[in-house]
Amino acid sequence: MDKYLTIMVTVLVATQVIRITQNAVQLHRQKKDIERNLEWFKEREVTKEDFDCQREVMYLLRKKLRGDRK
Repeated sequence: MDKYLTIMVTVLVATQVIRITQNAVQLHRQKKDIERNLEWFKEREVTKEDFDCQREVMYLLRKKLRGDRK
């Protein structure tokens, strides 16, 4: 019985180590992607007009997707 318990615990620990490794790799990739996007913003000037335009587009898109119910 102890053999099976040891095997089960070993398998569970191994799967958790694999998951932690996968999450670390995914977080590393996300960090690189975020840094690349931030670099893009550093190279460009974002204005209040850009945000206003984006807000208006989102409002119109939401209105369109809802079927003009409001």
